[in-house]
Amino acid sequence: MRVFGPRAQVSALSLVGVYFLLWPLWRAFFPLEIAPTEGWNAYFADLAAGSGPLYPPPGTLIVNNYPPLSFYLLGYAEKLFGDALYIGRVLSLLATLGTGALIYRVVRQLGARRLSAAVAGIWYVATMARSFNRYVGVNDPQIVAEMAMTAALSWWLARDQMGKSAIPAILLMVCAGFYKHNVIVIPATVLIWLILRDGRKALRPAAVGIAAALAALLICTAVFGPHFLSNMLTPRPYSLARGVAGLGRLQWILPALVVWAVWAAHARRTSLARFLALYVGIGILSHFVQWTGGDVLDSAQLDLVIAAAICLGIALDRGGELPFVRRIGEQRVRAVIILLLITRILATERVEPLLLLADPAYRSEFYANAAVMRDEAARVAALEGPIACTNKLVCRMAGKPFLYDDFRTEMILATEAPPGTLVADLLQQHGLVYFHNDPRTSILYLERALQLHL
Repeated sequence: MRVFGPRAQVSALSLVGVYFLLWPLWRAFFPLEIAPTEGWNAYFADLAAGSGPLYPPPGTLIVNNYPPLSFYLLGYAEKLFGDALYIGRVLSLLATLGTGALIYRVVRQLGARRLSAAVAGIWYVATMARSFNRYVGVNDPQIVAEMAMTAALSWWLARDQMGKSAIPAILLMVCAGFYKHNVIVIPATVLIWLILRDGRKALRPAAVGIAAALAALLICTAVFGPHFLSNMLTPRPYSLARGVAGLGRLQWILPALVVWAVWAAHARRTSLARFLALYVGIGILSHFVQWTGGDVLDSAQLDLVIAAAICLGIALDRGGELPFVRRIGEQRVRAVIILLLITRILATERVEPLLLLADPAYRSEFYANAAVMRDEAARVAALEGPIACTNKLVCRMAGKPFLYDDFRTEMILATEAPPGTLVADLLQQHGLVYFHNDPRTSILYLERALQLHL
């Protein structure tokens, strides 16, 4: 293991991260739909920058169940820099790297050495690029909110170590929550930790945080009217079985959590281990509860990915405390752990980054499909009357108004419509013509996997 020393470990993990980042970075600058929410976010950014209602009234086939900050940031940035679609993608890429840097800072603040902190931050970026690229480089506010919340955690740690008030950091957490509302693990962890540590001193920052959140909700209600709350509280079906099934998604971060759990069991009486146990426990609970909701995806887990990265950094740094590690040798154990982490990240059938590096014909398909996208938009633009597109980015590129949201339609069918109602019935009721777009307008058409024949 001498050959695979600390520098080689960081270099190898970094190369893996760069390799998997190739895919979200390359696809970000083509007009193809990466995720169904991209057109949805871009449409609402357009509305925030214009005069349309950001929170539509009942009776329509669209809904906005996100808080407003991300739409205003994108909308006004669109006026300065161009299409909100690409601005959102670039922000997501930068936020992924920024969150990795903040994880490095948090791990250092918790007392770890640079090497362990670097592994934590790089592992986060590599894991996100490989297993959660549904959000990396995608026009979605999730990762930007995660970065803001991680910055608030770092700010709180810095102030707490100096004996200063937690209130400024908690107010930043409130702002992050109004960028994307499901980033709840860090504020919940901090507030509960403060209460457990000194309930009396925690009352004021907790009260200020709750008051700030309520005041922001009241301001939004006053600005956007009652439709704000009705949109935010859009009904959806819930299922415990779905939440249990969602726990299987923890496989991507399980190696990091296992490494941390081994150290945490040994150090369970320390304040640091108890704080991280609270952090991970709330993260797993949040993941489970959110996954019980219909149509919830991996955004429910991204708070926990950050927690796993921080825990990994601490466990690597403090692993020398364990008796069996001292017997085997800390450097040997660390090398084995890094190899296992890299192996887990590389264990995938996805081969898009490899094809981007090695196959010019594959790269040329992106340009060809971008031309298909523009042709589709021209066809839709020539159609008269209200149109609903399979790919919302096609309708947006065609200059058509936002009239149909598949998520809203699914929730109507699941919670409001009479039994037996079909999507076609709702489209007919609203006078919409459904346009099935060419599948080449979606990035799904260009995803590739190894064909294994066993």
